[in-house]
Amino acid sequence: MPDNHLYYGDNLDVLRQHIASESVDLVYLDPPFNSNATYNVLFAEHTGEKAASQIKAFEDTWSWDEEAARTYFETAQAGGEVANALRAFYTLLGESNMMAYLAMMAPRLVELRRVLKPTGSLYLHCDPTASHYLKLLMDAVFGPANFRSDITWQRTNIHNDAKRWSPIADTLLYYSRGNSPTWNPQRLPLSDKHVESKYRSVDADGRRYTLSDMRSPNPRPNLMYEWRGFKPHPNGWAYSQVTMAKLDAEGRIWYPSDKTKRPRLKRYLDERPGVVVGNIWTDIPPINSQAQERLGYPTQKPEALLERIINASSNEGDVVLEA
Repeated sequence: MPDNHLYYGDNLDVLRQHIASESVDLVYLDPPFNSNATYNVLFAEHTGEKAASQIKAFEDTWSWDEEAARTYFETAQAGGEVANALRAFYTLLGESNMMAYLAMMAPRLVELRRVLKPTGSLYLHCDPTASHYLKLLMDAVFGPANFRSDITWQRTNIHNDAKRWSPIADTLLYYSRGNSPTWNPQRLPLSDKHVESKYRSVDADGRRYTLSDMRSPNPRPNLMYEWRGFKPHPNGWAYSQVTMAKLDAEGRIWYPSDKTKRPRLKRYLDERPGVVVGNIWTDIPPINSQAQERLGYPTQKPEALLERIINASSNEGDVVLEA
């Protein structure tokens, strides 16, 4: 598979014909669903004609037809957990548009799992219309044990909708191929409010710091020693005398003037790595109408969203597949 290659056409055909098994480190999948919009902005034929695979892949409307039925029966007849899930969906949903969508997704998810390396991950971007069905389908494809997280991305601001809770978020379903996926925790800077409230002290060299206890959280009889005239906490110190001497030499211990109180550890702001990002993302705005990265694709996602996913679940030089 060549580097930085763009395939044109139905992703199921491309996966089966061009992508080798266990060759991909990360997959990002953003399939359209039922907003009745046609997404051919980037894929229009110069002649004005549209390839059948394009229309099927980029029209955001799915209906139960002969192709949907054929795809469903082929997958259901293959057996296994995916077939069981599809048959259960068919019992519940019948020959509906949602069933057509799930029948289309099933073989593609099977192929995407095939091309992932054992350390690989897949992120499926969806909305509440289908996220609950897709999670069950992905449990069947990847195994429930390989579900890692569902991420909520706030993609827009509150709408004035008096009849329901305003729908402002998308869901990203995060699964791994195996039990040891590539993972790099992502962090955000501390807020100004947090810094001002917690890191109020400043060293002579201008470094901000906060103070924390130096006591052991549990009783440690071997760490019950006096330090520079200060008595230990009943649990003992958190550090050995060797470590205490090192911290003292580095100026990392704050000493109170009252010997009945206890020294505390200085924790510097410039050494704080930041806050670990959780599974609710409110800090990545959608692409606005004037953004330089905007291409005109109706459901185009911001680069910052993809950047976070790529940084978290791949390393430099890895293969990333956008399907």
